Amino acid sequence: MTFSALLVGSLLASAPTVPSKAASNVVAEVGVPFACGRIYTVSQGHETGSHQHNDTFAWDFRMPEGTPIVASHDGTVRMARGDSKQGGCGEQFAPLANYVVISHGDGLETQYLHFSAVVVKAGERVKEGQLIGFSGATGWACGAHLHFKVAKEQGSGWNNPSVPARIVGYGDPVRDTLVSAPLCKDSAQPMMASAGGVHLPGQAVESMSPPTAGSIQDASRGLPPGAKAILDGLSQPPAQGGEGLDKAGPARAPRMASGSDETR
Repeated sequence: MTFSALLVGSLLASAPTVPSKAASNVVAEVGVPFACGRIYTVSQGHETGSHQHNDTFAWDFRMPEGTPIVASHDGTVRMARGDSKQGGCGEQFAPLANYVVISHGDGLETQYLHFSAVVVKAGERVKEGQLIGFSGATGWACGAHLHFKVAKEQGSGWNNPSVPARIVGYGDPVRDTLVSAPLCKDSAQPMMASAGGVHLPGQAVESMSPPTAGSIQDASRGLPPGAKAILDGLSQPPAQGGEGLDKAGPARAPRMASGSDETR
């Protein structure tokens, strides 16, 4: 072997390993974060309005208060809060949000904000499509909606930095995109979404639970059928990583997001 061949071999052996472009561009993909058979509009996308800094890659979905919210991927609930009754259209309300943060075991987590009520607790294992709470307008919210993002699991708080992600079937939806959850299927768990099929406008869907006189009354108060039975058996988890609220605020009527600054 010549000296030049030995030199080239030595240089190649000592060169730093460069990760492949494909490996460095892997983007997380998650399911639709609200219950089966529902269609809602993206009301705020990335790097717009309040979606800056840690929330750059978040989405907001316009929806009525009391909409069932589900886990977008299998994981373990890392943090959950459901005791807040306060919210408003200003940054000073941000610490008052009810939230669920789910760790997915791969260095990523999903964050869900502004619940009116939460039905899971820290340490609980959840499956994709499993009910975790009901939408609301607690915290920094100018109207009822779901704030949703995929984030790096790099801190102990509930607002870690967001990362680019995709929603199955929709990629990275922009503002005014209609996003549809999968069709409802028979399930032992009420309000659990199915993994198969996509609901199309005008297509019939199955009820999330059998209608009763009580469930019709619940729906008139902004709760979906079957929700009251779930909530009656739960105590709402307090804030974590900080002090809880000293006093509960007055109950607010359900609000719908509307207008250019509708959602946080």
